[in-house]
Parts: sequence; structure tokens; C-alpha cells
Amino acid sequence: MLVVDDDERALRSIAAVLSADVDAVTCSSAEHALKLLAVRQFHLVCSDFLMPGMKGDELLRRVSSLPVYTSCLLITGADEYIRSMSGSHNYVILKPFDPDRLIGIVLQLSRLADMKRSVHSMTDSLGSQGPTGAAAGGEVVSCERPDGGSLPDSTPAPPTSRLGSRGAVGPTARGPQQGPELTRADPAAPGAPWRTCR
Repeated sequence: MLVVDDDERALRSIAAVLSADVDAVTCSSAEHALKLLAVRQFHLVCSDFLMPGMKGDELLRRVSSLPVYTSCLLITGADEYIRSMSGSHNYVILKPFDPDRLIGIVLQLSRLADMKRSVHSMTDSLGSQGPTGAAAGGEVVSCERPDGGSLPDSTPAPPTSRLGSRGAVGPTARGPQQGPELTRADPAAPGAPWRTCR
């Protein structure tokens, strides 16, 4: 994953929290992050919101337009973002955050990216081999939920998993953790702007 924050201390802290579970690359600006994304693929980009130059939400908008699916997570304590996030489509974790909760969300979003890439790869492969869907006697199934959400509510990241550099998931020595709680702004529900996935 790629972690972006202009605060060097915060950057080191996040990288240290995640170091036992994921391979994290760090950088201190959105502009540098875009240069890295042009030459490398990451399962997840985790960005601070308030940074000099390009803000984190703009960086994540650009990440979501990449040809290869990449999960996005915004970390913020900024009042400016909190006041305006009712119309946001970013996955968000607010500062100060619980380290185990951050690890759980990062693993869940990384698994989501791996799953979506596999589906896209399989779809591309089927497309190059001839007709698909009804013409091939089969059915193309979408991994999107009907309500537009991306993360399955019933499949939280296992608390004892390790994401390697190639996206493989395997055991780790980390002890039991509380299941992750993922919050996402939901513009479709103005009276209840937050949706919680467990």
C-alpha cells in the first residue's frame, strides 16, 4: 500500500502500525504519490486530507480514475473535511484512530482491490476467448452490491491475516483483534450520513 502524509511523524507512525501486516511505501505529498502510481501498482492508497498543494480527497479522486482498481482510504481530523463529507464517496477514518481498527480496514480494502482485480482479469480473459454471457451459455455476475456499495457486509477482514507484497493473504502472529468497523459517507441517506460495515 501507499501511505501519503506531509507530517513526517504521522507518516512514520502509520507505517509502524501497519508494518507487521502490510508492505507500506510512504511519501510526503500527493504530487510524489502520483509519480509513484505512474510506475507502480498498489492495492491501496491511504492519504491524509490537509496537505500543501493537492489535498487528499483530490489525490484519491485521481487514484479512483486509474485503469487498475485501487482502494482508497482518507485519514483526517480536519473540521473542513468533516463538515463537507456528507457528499463524499471516500472510505474515511477519523483521527485519532485505534491502530487495530486501522489495520482491519486496511486489510479489508486491500482484499477488496485484489478481488476486483481478479474479477476484471477473468472478465478480460473471457472476452478475449470469444462470446460471453448468454451467447456463451453462461452468465456474467457483478461483484457490486445492488445499493452501489463495494465492501460485502458479511466478509470482514480476518483479524489474523497478513498481506504480503504480492497481495497473498496468510497467517500472522498478531493476537486476536476486534473486528474492523468501516465508515463511509452515504449521500443517499441525508438523515443518516454514515453507513457502518462490519
